[in-house]
Amino acid sequence: MHLAYVVNSFPALSETFVAREVEALRDRGMRVDVYTFTPPSEADLATMSESMRALHREAVPIGAEAPGLSDLPRLPVALRSNARFDHASRPLGRLGKAFALARRLRQSPPDRLHAHWPYATMVTHLASVLTGVPYSVSIHAHEVAHENGHFEEAFGRLDFASFCNGAAMEYLLGRLPASARDKSHLVYHGVETDRFEPLPMPAYATPFRVVSAGRLTKTKGFDRLVRAVALARQRGADVELAILGRGDEEATIRSVAAETGVSEVVDLPGWVSHDEVPTWIGRSHVFALPASVGFHDGLPNVVLEAMASGRPVVLSPLPAASEAVTPGVEGEILQSEDDVDGLADVLVALAADPERVAEMGRAARARVVRDHDAGRQVECLQSLHTREAQAGA
Repeated sequence: MHLAYVVNSFPALSETFVAREVEALRDRGMRVDVYTFTPPSEADLATMSESMRALHREAVPIGAEAPGLSDLPRLPVALRSNARFDHASRPLGRLGKAFALARRLRQSPPDRLHAHWPYATMVTHLASVLTGVPYSVSIHAHEVAHENGHFEEAFGRLDFASFCNGAAMEYLLGRLPASARDKSHLVYHGVETDRFEPLPMPAYATPFRVVSAGRLTKTKGFDRLVRAVALARQRGADVELAILGRGDEEATIRSVAAETGVSEVVDLPGWVSHDEVPTWIGRSHVFALPASVGFHDGLPNVVLEAMASGRPVVLSPLPAASEAVTPGVEGEILQSEDDVDGLADVLVALAADPERVAEMGRAARARVVRDHDAGRQVECLQSLHTREAQAGA
């Protein structure tokens, strides 16, 4: 089968799951071409692995073009669809990109199109209208809380939509016509459980180490995590913290660490490559992320990677937290995102109970292998593409 993936930028450091998905489908014998609108920044390219840079070189850039003669028969339908999309998201630009994408698709016709993210979905929808190539989409957690004027229009044409967690799927389906449910499928991003293997737990003679990761944004709650570490230390636990990532909130996080007197035990190493993440997880006893409750973070991949590595996780009550964690089994789920006191109590309790941490770590690994293995998730996605291709044959 020949697939054409359409994404905003490829590969993106904060969206490595898309690159892994493309590679996994290719490993299963599918031809996957990638079309993209915006190249990664030079800074991002400089920090990518060679395999990621190779993916970037293979991607086909798409700019805006004028319509061609082949577009004219379906142009009125495309114009009506485009008018129903959000006018704040560059309507003329996305129409021009749809013309350009349609031209490439006619030159190398795929069996199917698949889009990630709203802007790419709208362009793909329009290109599908212009060419007749069927399409599907992946819908991510934070998209569902932001109306781009495209969901209802897209669901009228697409074959299927895969959702990265059940909470996001149910939230969006509550706002769409009932017919959308038949096209909706739960396909987690998944974790490469053969790559993220169980790691030995550090000795408890060392400080109790907490690790977290993500873009340093306000929604991640890293300032709350620093305050919780400070409280835990005041309560007698020798806790240290490493936060992997970079972003606009770094100065704020450092300021909170200084204010609470824990600068010496809070490490902010900056951006860490995906290949280095297991090393940092291996140095830790537990992963924690008190992120804002909403669909900014439904179920971050790094949470599942820590669990696959045999680490308990402590989370705020994220929309999809319960899809990976049963409190007291694979980790803990806080009462609220602002429950700094409760987070500190959890860290103190875990720091004092190595047997419980080890047991939770084993349970976390087992849960991910059972429910979130990347291989099984890609098989599910492949089967959806195959089913739709056979139905349309």
